[in-house]
Amino acid sequence: MAEELSLFTNDTEALFVRRPNRFLIIAAPVGKKKELACHCPNPGRLIEFVFPGTRLILEKRDQGNLKAKTGWTAAGLYYRDTVAPLFSSRANKAAEKLILKEIIPGLTEISPEYTLGDSRFDFLCTDAKKRKHLVEVKACSLIEYEVAMFPDAPSGRALKHLEELAELSAQGYLCHVLFVITHSEPTVFIPNLHTDPEFAAALSRFGHAAVPPGGRARGTSLQNTRKKAAAGSGPVAIHAALLRCDSSGRAILTVPALPVDLSHGKLAESNSGNYMILLELPASQDIEVGALGTIRFKAGWYVYAGSARKNLSQRINRHLRRQRKQKHWHLDYLTAWAGKMKALPILSYRNLECDLARDLEKLGGKPIADFGSSDCGCGSHLFYFKAPPMGNREFVDMLLRYRHAEALKET
Repeated sequence: MAEELSLFTNDTEALFVRRPNRFLIIAAPVGKKKELACHCPNPGRLIEFVFPGTRLILEKRDQGNLKAKTGWTAAGLYYRDTVAPLFSSRANKAAEKLILKEIIPGLTEISPEYTLGDSRFDFLCTDAKKRKHLVEVKACSLIEYEVAMFPDAPSGRALKHLEELAELSAQGYLCHVLFVITHSEPTVFIPNLHTDPEFAAALSRFGHAAVPPGGRARGTSLQNTRKKAAAGSGPVAIHAALLRCDSSGRAILTVPALPVDLSHGKLAESNSGNYMILLELPASQDIEVGALGTIRFKAGWYVYAGSARKNLSQRINRHLRRQRKQKHWHLDYLTAWAGKMKALPILSYRNLECDLARDLEKLGGKPIADFGSSDCGCGSHLFYFKAPPMGNREFVDMLLRYRHAEALKET
């Protein structure tokens, strides 16, 4: 029988209402009108989860904790056919009790929170040959289209840990990064080059996909495992393990060695791909747009699909500047009037901007005729939405499909 670990307790359930900030979720208990303020233990963006009506699992907080500003913690949620734990900090507990001895053979000692110089690492482990292993653990909750990715927001802390491990490997330590994947059924782990290309490039540069004990990860042949491992040749072993958690908080290890693909490091470094710019127009405006003339823009949200085969981040930053720029692209005429703006980069091997435009129209976006499409033949690359697109589950799913599946296809 598989060993179990309790990640949380299910004290009550509620429905997601809103998330005012990274650490706070407002929930509505089922069948009750009173709202509850809940601590959010995962500071990531969680864009795939935060929709009104998502069913949450709440754990009552320790009443003796004087620092606790809320009485409840959003411990997990129901997502598709699985329970997704939200306690990123408890991934270490799962690593210690369920995973480390499975991925590093012959461990005799596991010491958590090991301090070395000015840094602290999640674990120092010793094996039967007296070798020292330093392990950093990262919880991964972003799993879409059978692809697990970390992080879902830029993580300077994760990059710092990786760079330190690479340096310490030269001092004789065997260094590891373990990604604990907390739900669903992914077939591969890939660093998230869309939201943190610097970390993704570093993971490919400093890491190598660990060949699991026995030489085979689930779903791969030994030859394919070695091929993936060759995608990274750095000194840090990269592992991914999959947990399955039920609604009571009991977790088991289902896959100790999920395939790790580090082959997209050059793409992460290339600063090349596609993007969507989301902008809000607070009031209806007549705006002159270069050769297109004066266009009446209704109040609401607009999504622009574009691409840059080089200098992607610079192109995006330029679009987000409202002032101090010459009007070169059609979008430059609109951003000066915008309220909120948000960029969604999609690093890719191929130009996908026309595909994005077609999908935006399929989602119900109203095209602004000839806007941003003078060189491709599309009817438009700008689409009007009455409501914020990030609150539309179909829009978010489209974004995740491009990031997790379409963008990584080389042909």
